[in-house]
Amino acid sequence: MKWKEPTFGATPMLRALTTANAHRKAKAFDLAAEQKKQKLNYPDWAQTWLRKYKEDWYIAQANGDEVGMRKAQKLAEGLRSKLREMATFPKWAQEEMKKETVRWMTAEASGDIRGKLAAEKAGRAIREKLGLIDTTENTSSEVSVTNESKETAKPNVKTPAGKWIPAEFQYNGSSEAEKTFKRRSLNFTKMKWNQEKLHGLWEATKKIQETYDIQIDPRFLLAIIIQEGTGSFNTSSTNRAADGEHGAETNYARDLMKANSLVFGKILGYIYYGQEFRQAVVKNNKLSGITGKGDVFQYCNWFTPILRMKSKRVECGIYASDNRWGENVRKIYNTFSGNEASNYEQYLLSLDKSVTQKIAASEGIKLPDFKFKPTQNGNDSRKNDTNEWSIVGER
Repeated sequence: MKWKEPTFGATPMLRALTTANAHRKAKAFDLAAEQKKQKLNYPDWAQTWLRKYKEDWYIAQANGDEVGMRKAQKLAEGLRSKLREMATFPKWAQEEMKKETVRWMTAEASGDIRGKLAAEKAGRAIREKLGLIDTTENTSSEVSVTNESKETAKPNVKTPAGKWIPAEFQYNGSSEAEKTFKRRSLNFTKMKWNQEKLHGLWEATKKIQETYDIQIDPRFLLAIIIQEGTGSFNTSSTNRAADGEHGAETNYARDLMKANSLVFGKILGYIYYGQEFRQAVVKNNKLSGITGKGDVFQYCNWFTPILRMKSKRVECGIYASDNRWGENVRKIYNTFSGNEASNYEQYLLSLDKSVTQKIAASEGIKLPDFKFKPTQNGNDSRKNDTNEWSIVGER
């Protein structure tokens, strides 16, 4: 008989001690201090669940389970986001949403997928009902659970978060959006598109959602592909375009990875710095080239903060020097999504700044302060000076 090296896994006694220690630490956790920090009120029912997620996090930490730690952290942050959303509801809707939130969390804890879906459906119904009712009257007596002003309060998102990674486009599909993408992609002379590339794009956005719980709409990336006009996201630093900027990347996997990294880094920056950016845009609407309210498409276009996950730093950069690139991408995205640009914007605005803070902290990235100001640096698609303005970030 061959000798087998003994292994020493966690014994029942060790597991019990780990659980007991995690329970003690979660019970002792200062929720009052956290509420003050978060500028948020935790009702008793929410405190119970937050302590549970704290306990789950401590257990996962003791076991070196990073996936478990991240899951517990996401569940806790999801509950905080729900509390912020509920704060904007009238009392009757708060009670209904509380029931569905507890129902969802209970189903999630037990692995009841049907229960989660039913709770999500009921939550959507409440939001839809609120969209038909004027809730602006008689709200002064409601107890506010945040100190946010009307300018910074998170809007109601009537569309479910899951909508932003829709069913995968079919290259030979029959919908108008699919047929439009195929027709326009046939103009690409070298970087041909097919179903395999579409599948890779959808899977890449799903991976980001699974890891960070933030959704990049793949149709946003398809809009960039059409706008760039080469069949590539134009991420190559060695194959330069005629205007000297990054050119077509022939390796699709590398191209997609770099595009996802850039757009995701921009979106993280928008979640954290977006309020200041939007204020600067609105304040300077009188300047040629600066229009609208400062949405994510403009932010991605212009010289604004990007969280660089690989280099662990925050720096400012553009996607394209064409001052109208963001406007064009928005138009194409609306074509592919059925005019959902404003709703996708609302989804991103519903994500609290702490989402970026936690991701940055987990990646060892410091978030410096930036100021946003108008700069006369506009170019057209051929990089000719247009004398237009844009908003840029400066440290």
